[in-house]
Amino acid sequence: MRQFPATRSLTIGIVLLALFGAVGCAPPDGLPSADGTSQPEQHKVPFHEADGKAPSPNSVLTQDNGPTETDLPFQEAQSLPAGTLLTVRTKNPISAEKPDANGTFEAMVDQPVVVEGNQLVPLGAMVSGRVESARASNLRRSSGYVRLTLASIHLAGSNVPVQTSSLFVRGRAGLTPAPQSQVVRLERGRRLVFRLTEPVDVSAGQRPRADH
Repeated sequence: MRQFPATRSLTIGIVLLALFGAVGCAPPDGLPSADGTSQPEQHKVPFHEADGKAPSPNSVLTQDNGPTETDLPFQEAQSLPAGTLLTVRTKNPISAEKPDANGTFEAMVDQPVVVEGNQLVPLGAMVSGRVESARASNLRRSSGYVRLTLASIHLAGSNVPVQTSSLFVRGRAGLTPAPQSQVVRLERGRRLVFRLTEPVDVSAGQRPRADH
């Protein structure tokens, strides 16, 4: 008798059982296998960066809203603070009679005023002032003093009012023709330095940049 068909059927059955056992024992994706190694996952992330990498969970999206308030340039100075020194030279001689000295005088700025890099008062600007009083010396009849103060600065076609401390300036005293009275004189080109007692807004004046 021939028994080859039975042997062949038994062999085929053993092979099928071996295949089913291998499939059933394979671990799912991402879980460690029997030898302790992990199987690679085939899932793809829903978003990719331009370079092909997935975005980091700690990455933060930013938006450029343009320049902030702190990015704006600083505004130029537009006022002279109290305590600023104004150096001028008299344009004409000053004569003040004692005791009724209440005249005026004119002078030119002899040194430009620069605040925070901005020239607020240029060289040669005209200023106006007042003669408040005059007095001859009791010890030396040929000398005396006049009390002066500034009233305004001429900037960009307008007179800007100023307030300064009084300045006592020594001069030459003498007598006027008949009727005689004492007078104190200051020569032309006398250099005087006044100090501001109040801030002065010069925004209407010309403010060229100071040369560096």
